Amino acid sequence: MEITTGHARAILRDPDTRRLLIAQYLGQTADGFAQAVFAFVIVLEPLAEGTPKKILQLFALTLIPYSFLSPFLGVLVDRWSRRAVMIWTNVARAVILISLPGWAHLFPGDFGLYASLLALLALGRLFLTAKGAALPLVLHERYLLQGNAISGGGGMVSALLGGMLGVAAVRLLTSNQLFAVAGCLYGLTLLFTTRLSWPLITHTERLGRVRDAFGKVVRGLGEGVRAVWSRPHARLPLLGIFVVRAIGMVVAIAAIIVIGDVLSDKVDRADASALALGAAGVGAFVAALTAPFVGRRFDKPQMILLGFVVSGAGIIAFGGIFSVVAVMALTFVGGYGTFLTKVSVDAQVQEALPDEFRGRAFALYDILYNLASVAAGVVMVVLGDDPGRRQIMTLGVLALAVAAALARAMSRAGMLTESGSPVTDSARSGQA
Repeated sequence: MEITTGHARAILRDPDTRRLLIAQYLGQTADGFAQAVFAFVIVLEPLAEGTPKKILQLFALTLIPYSFLSPFLGVLVDRWSRRAVMIWTNVARAVILISLPGWAHLFPGDFGLYASLLALLALGRLFLTAKGAALPLVLHERYLLQGNAISGGGGMVSALLGGMLGVAAVRLLTSNQLFAVAGCLYGLTLLFTTRLSWPLITHTERLGRVRDAFGKVVRGLGEGVRAVWSRPHARLPLLGIFVVRAIGMVVAIAAIIVIGDVLSDKVDRADASALALGAAGVGAFVAALTAPFVGRRFDKPQMILLGFVVSGAGIIAFGGIFSVVAVMALTFVGGYGTFLTKVSVDAQVQEALPDEFRGRAFALYDILYNLASVAAGVVMVVLGDDPGRRQIMTLGVLALAVAAALARAMSRAGMLTESGSPVTDSARSGQA
């Protein structure tokens, strides 16, 4: 898929489309900023020792509940006004963050911070789900692929920019001021969402109907799991993205420790963290730009494996060098390899499953993607507070070993010998 200048002009000519995209970009900038602030306040600011335990606690208390809440949010979006959802989710996030310093101390420990971060994640998913449901309407069902590409690509850049701004701002502002700034960023989206000309109000459902819908989601997820597991063309890519995401997060946590401990006498932690975050984001962005060109040479299963190889080779090459340049190179290569695998898994799963299972498969995808971060936290707790060069480089060897095992499994499933094309449902079931 290519986006021409003419397509972009046609898409952005509609004022509602511009307002929706600007609101999305501002919201995702606020997401990146707020998450960087929470990471600093919970993990980096009080950091002396125990970084892996802090990070595992952060992931476990936020991502596990969020992962199992996320699939149900679409039920609410289908029953409320899309515009109202986008307005009130950001009003709620602005209020939570601006008021956080006033009430967080009423709860023991960091409970208020963790609860706020969990609420931000859930409200953010609700906002993006409503945006995704509204986008085809403001596009009038035209240029859907190009519109989603502009929305997705711009959102990724916005979140990266927000994260970098957040990491940089921690040197200049107090925690209370940082939360206030993040809340104001969410409030800015109201300048655009409130001006959308279409309310998209659906009829209000009774609570009993909502409960029925929640029950259907649970049953549907079970059916989705069975559908994915019975099809190696979908199952193997999802297992692959779980592993490569977990390895990537372990390396990212190790980079935080290296920056915070080993390199603290050479460079400011906030500056180095911003550089590492930016390098990872640039790597992912470069992967997004180059994926179409790589796809002309490799099919989707091969691109999944290529992402593993790039990540593993990068860890081996740079994981044993504790310097700012090496950390940036490591996170850049990791961002590139992980995102290359991700976009390939997206397309492979879409192709391997019938349409009626794709939504549930991607809900499962979302859960696995988040739980991979929790698994990474567990691994880092086992490795300890001071991961050595050999331990980090071993992760690169592990990535290459997993790639080899995944290649064998894909070959047995016929994914490599058939140019990655899906086989019939009956054949896939028989290959399980």
